[in-house]
Amino acid sequence: MRKRAMSSRSLALSLAWSLALAAAPRAALAQDAPNAPLEARLRALVASSGLSEQVGIAVVDTRTGRAIFQHHAERPMNPASNQKLVTAFAALRLLGADFSMRTAVHGRVEGGSVTGGIALRGFGDPDLELGDLVMLARDVRLAGVERVDRVIVDATYFDDRILPPAFEQQPDEVSPFRAPIGAVSVDRNAYVLRVMPGPSAGTPARVALLGAPYFAVTNRITTSAEGAPNIIADQRATAGGSQMSLRLSGSIPATVRGASYRRRIEHPLHWSGHVFAEALRSQGIEVGDGVSLGPTPEGAPALASRQSTPVGVLLHAIGKHSDNFVAEMIFRVIGAERHQPGRNEDSVSAVREALTQAGIDASRIEIVNGSGLFTGNRIAPQRLAEILVAAHRDPAIQPEFVASLAIAGVDGTMARRLRSLPAPRVVRVKTGTLAAVVALSGYVLGREPERAYAFSVLANDVRGRTGAARQLADGVAQALAEDLHPRAQN
Repeated sequence: MRKRAMSSRSLALSLAWSLALAAAPRAALAQDAPNAPLEARLRALVASSGLSEQVGIAVVDTRTGRAIFQHHAERPMNPASNQKLVTAFAALRLLGADFSMRTAVHGRVEGGSVTGGIALRGFGDPDLELGDLVMLARDVRLAGVERVDRVIVDATYFDDRILPPAFEQQPDEVSPFRAPIGAVSVDRNAYVLRVMPGPSAGTPARVALLGAPYFAVTNRITTSAEGAPNIIADQRATAGGSQMSLRLSGSIPATVRGASYRRRIEHPLHWSGHVFAEALRSQGIEVGDGVSLGPTPEGAPALASRQSTPVGVLLHAIGKHSDNFVAEMIFRVIGAERHQPGRNEDSVSAVREALTQAGIDASRIEIVNGSGLFTGNRIAPQRLAEILVAAHRDPAIQPEFVASLAIAGVDGTMARRLRSLPAPRVVRVKTGTLAAVVALSGYVLGREPERAYAFSVLANDVRGRTGAARQLADGVAQALAEDLHPRAQN
């Protein structure tokens, strides 16, 4: 009886294993089977948009790598700011989330004086601000420095091309989104023009500028009795970039405390030097006239230094707020870590290498700059989806990459979009907008950590129809979210 009972248990176990093995392939097959209702819904969205020939869409299951939906998915298109996804992926893969950029002050101190120049040496920190320069200046003062003969800006970590490729397509644009770059850059290379009324109507207005010696100002703004501020500012770089001509006209009413305007700087390196000189003076250090560009004097010791915020955190400015300046600075750092001085072409080749190493075909990807601003970059929606899948599967990249993206209905450029999702915080995306381009790429996250859809929607040649394109992109994300998080049936 005992032997027979054992045989029965063995038979039962064997049958259970057989059923389990048979069920496993069926379960996998069910997961990999085409999702006909979702596909039909996505095709209906494309058809109703009226943009079938202007849009490319790719949806990929991050767990299986299987294409869920494709519409012109292999067509290279202008990604606008979705190009920042490529930059962020390469930065995390090549630099690492913990990588930071150093800024240092060098000089030889004798008897409280620095002669031969005090050098502000930068390595591409995109987050360097006036407050950081003040802290560096404080440390210089604590090192015993009382006088400085001149300021040297050492930006040799990058080459001298301060305007990223394609930025020249709008030469008269003075908004900060088109700011130039430099290995030493302060306040994202944008200055604030502060205009304040004079003591009474008819008197000249007052103007305040950080790094004032950099600006050659002609001020014809007058104080009016009432009305609204009406300021006209014309700026031009002088020969060599050592100064910027700023011609001001218009009026400001005596009834306001002042008005501020943020604009791009024309040449960041000279301006940064003047801002640093102000920081030194704020700490009681006497500074001689003049700012020059060049290498740090040989053998000059470091008097102060700081490290930037890590790349993994800096990427939030790119993914959530679509900051062109931060994207271009990190893009150039990627190249500079391969070749110094860092050139744009070094960055392009390094990013291509990162994509190839990740198993992504980069042969038809055109990389012009790191931000996606203006016209030049070209990538197929399917390649963007594959980059998203590769980032999601790499534990060294995934946490910071996903965290850098805008959360639909919550923050960044998606704070006011997709507010009626079936589950909170499940859509993490990068937006993109140009005059004739709308883009939306990212993830729809499932209930399990490994479950997600990676998707990319790129719409080109939609000038005058950007609203419809944005509605289509949001509709795709909404459909994917409702597929992964079906609403309870009453």
